[in-house]
Amino acid sequence: MTDARLFPGLLLLAPMVLVFVNPVVAMERLDDVALSQIQGQSGITLEMELNLSADRLSYYDDGQGVHLEGMRVGSSRGDDEGAFHRVKVDVGADASLNLDYLVEDRRVEFSDIRLAGAPGVGMGGIFFDHSLQGSLRIRQGGAVGGSGYTFDSAYTMTGGRLGYRTNGNSVFLDDITMDVQALGVTLDVVGDTLQLVSPEVIGNWSVGAIRYSNEPGNYGQSYSSVTGLPLPSYGGLQGHYELSSVTDIRAGGRSGEGLRLDHETTIHTASFIYLDDGNSLALRDITGDYRIHDLRLDVSEDWRGRPAVALTLGGLQGNLNIGSVEVGSSGRSFGSLNLSFLLEDQVFNGRTYRNELYLQGGGHPDAGPQGLRMATEWSLRLADLSYTEDGNRVIFSGLQSWGSGDVTVNVTRNEVRNDTRFYDGLRIGFEGLEAGYRINGLRVGSDDAPLQGGTELLLALGFYPAYEFELDGHITLGAGGASGEGLTINSDIQIREGKAAVIAAPYDEGNGEIAQKGLWLTEMSYDGHVRDMTLDVTEEGLAIGSRESWSTMDIGNVRVGTKDDGASLGRLRIQKYQTGSTALVKPGGAGDVCVGGSGSTEGACVAAGGQWETRGSEGVTIDMVQVLARAEGDNKKNALMWESNRAVDSQGRPINNTGMKLLVNDIYTSDGGDFDGDGVDDNRFGIRTELSVDVYQTRVTKKEDGPDAQGVVGNRGDEKIMSPGSPAGYRYVANPGPGDIANRPLGFAVKADTRFKELSINNIDLIHPVGGAQTVVYGAKFQNVDIRANLTATPIP
Repeated sequence: MTDARLFPGLLLLAPMVLVFVNPVVAMERLDDVALSQIQGQSGITLEMELNLSADRLSYYDDGQGVHLEGMRVGSSRGDDEGAFHRVKVDVGADASLNLDYLVEDRRVEFSDIRLAGAPGVGMGGIFFDHSLQGSLRIRQGGAVGGSGYTFDSAYTMTGGRLGYRTNGNSVFLDDITMDVQALGVTLDVVGDTLQLVSPEVIGNWSVGAIRYSNEPGNYGQSYSSVTGLPLPSYGGLQGHYELSSVTDIRAGGRSGEGLRLDHETTIHTASFIYLDDGNSLALRDITGDYRIHDLRLDVSEDWRGRPAVALTLGGLQGNLNIGSVEVGSSGRSFGSLNLSFLLEDQVFNGRTYRNELYLQGGGHPDAGPQGLRMATEWSLRLADLSYTEDGNRVIFSGLQSWGSGDVTVNVTRNEVRNDTRFYDGLRIGFEGLEAGYRINGLRVGSDDAPLQGGTELLLALGFYPAYEFELDGHITLGAGGASGEGLTINSDIQIREGKAAVIAAPYDEGNGEIAQKGLWLTEMSYDGHVRDMTLDVTEEGLAIGSRESWSTMDIGNVRVGTKDDGASLGRLRIQKYQTGSTALVKPGGAGDVCVGGSGSTEGACVAAGGQWETRGSEGVTIDMVQVLARAEGDNKKNALMWESNRAVDSQGRPINNTGMKLLVNDIYTSDGGDFDGDGVDDNRFGIRTELSVDVYQTRVTKKEDGPDAQGVVGNRGDEKIMSPGSPAGYRYVANPGPGDIANRPLGFAVKADTRFKELSINNIDLIHPVGGAQTVVYGAKFQNVDIRANLTATPIP
């Protein structure tokens, strides 16, 4: 058949023919007897052992180049071995080109990625091992006419490895399997646009382990070349997806040559599961969509004139729904999450922020010549994050974030190089990162509910409602947890010029942006260190343990009002030092609770004067053990210092260490005796807290007669009842009935139990700026304390 329409499809085979290195067979002349035994067969079968290498593959954009060095396509077993390929080519009755293919043990790799104009440094190497078996059908005619093409593809990938390697160390996804089916994919040229439409893509995938190696001789192998044991693992992954997408590709970068990409994807269903020694953290029932607008790819320079591969984004908008977040063997759920987001240019603090990423070689300069440096700028113009638990929904509304600076990525090993301490694992570094975020307020129940205060409730989870800072330091993610798979984290973080809100009013009440008022921690610096923190998924939940952690937070001013000129309560310095502390985050909140009384049943609770609440099966419970260690010098200790009445400079700014200080020094826990006979009091019990948090309807009463801040009238003691038909969305009721009780406002219900055996304070000093320190309390001890509480917190209108 010589139909010319087959020619573009046959071009797909040309690269395969051209890269024959060692043909499986040589052509031979057949005699008449052999020819007589040959019968006609449809199609052609091609077999090859492929071993292709090239010193450099380069791409140039407006005269600037990026070079893929040490390129090789062959077998993962060795540089001299090829990968087996077999392709069966057939032409269908409808003139379609049908390819059935088998690829065994193929490795595609680049030893380094370098940029012209940046000698001596590279981004690191990448390797991809895999075996493939599948089929591809190509026929003429796309989505908009006969000049395009339609593809049907299905394949299974096994034995996959995808790795990143810098300076002889590597992190890679091991034992990747994947089944993918994409039917009816069309490729068309529409004007100046190459359009790819995928109406249905279905896939299942898994990663057996995410492994780390610090052995230069081990290149993408699952076992150590030294011990023969499996390499340490971060854990495994698995999931599935069903999606559809449209991709438009045009020529032209942000300036001159380059590439433009516009893309839309709809996620019809998906799941994502992290596995740690067989225990799972699962995101299930995922749906959503996102749209990428005007993504440009250029070989260019960043804002400092450094050569880079530039990714600049016009906008990204999307919505993500996670139907259930589950952890552990029981399959219990924390609840569901929803995130809507918009990334595009926006002005924050008088400066325009964009969404740009500039990829450069080198990483941290002391880690070696290979690594990745990303000059980054982002602008999250608006996002809403909602959490639904047992049908009750709370929305953190108006989340914004912005920032710029350098982020470095290296795969490092446990060593000191050029006076910099490195650890085994994937090191993510921060250099001169200036960033911030803020939340406008809470909405309860629905997206159009009135905006309310109450974002300070996030403090219970360790988040400030608003925060601006300058960041340096690193987080290194090591492979292996407390036992088996998991993560080990080492970090050193420094923050300067911090401005954090403890309590914050909305930044936009509907009439434009205003200065946020609240309680602020400003002129703040922070120096924090974590050693050997482990993170594991267990049968019960997410387990966190830390061998040692210490930090110093120095707050120049505790301000009431705005962050820049609010009245100051003085300076505050908080030091923390803990050893052997742990936390267990479990799905499920408090369950059935007797509030204001005691009783394990509803009848007993009511008889004791309490209120019985059934808070459902979802929610969050955190079991914490905080072991406060005795002081080991001025940097490692638990202490609290308050300074007031400071002198000021010529610009009216307070001068530290010129005022009167109150120092509560060397706070530590103890078990109250030496029970193991080592001559030192044991310190294992620490401060133990069980904290359960639920989103639940709560009883809120009016504090005084007359109208409230929203003009809603009521008397002292009246109960607040949500009423969508009311102007403010609620009303006050003196004697609520069952229907009213069912419409009580949603809030956070917290059940807490805190215990410790012994808590000591070594000394309490008053420090005069001239006379020095004078001890006023020479030690204090608190023993056998057990505090239990049931608290409810609702957003304030």
